[in-house]
Amino acid sequence: MNGRIFELLICETLLRRGIAPFYYQVQITLVPNADFDIVCFNPLTPVVLSCKVSLRERYKQAVLEAMVLQQVYRQAKSYLVTMSPQEAKILQGKIQRNEIEGLTACIRADSEEYTELLDKLATYDFVEAEPMMPLHGTFFPVSSI
Repeated sequence: MNGRIFELLICETLLRRGIAPFYYQVQITLVPNADFDIVCFNPLTPVVLSCKVSLRERYKQAVLEAMVLQQVYRQAKSYLVTMSPQEAKILQGKIQRNEIEGLTACIRADSEEYTELLDKLATYDFVEAEPMMPLHGTFFPVSSI
């Protein structure tokens, strides 16, 4: 239950910043066997937010999803958003040392880095996915704002 509420709070932060459209709990047709928490779709650079209240071993799922996504969308960005301060610091260090592939960054949701990520995402042009490359999940259109 905590994880679901955390994901919805992250969705709320996106909507409050005008970051839309985006998809929630989605599968991308060309990316098999991966369920993404939040996808802000752009045909060239989709952005995925994987939301984990605590990491422990759960970060490996986000890493696998990011790697699979980059097989189809080479410029995709994958961010792991968490509330675990120590685990986030350790994982971000591994990302910076290239010990982990696929993830762009691991960011605490209550940090300045998350605010900076939202500022950055607010400048992107996200669109609804084309019918030939559907995303299956809950869609939050611009009119939801």
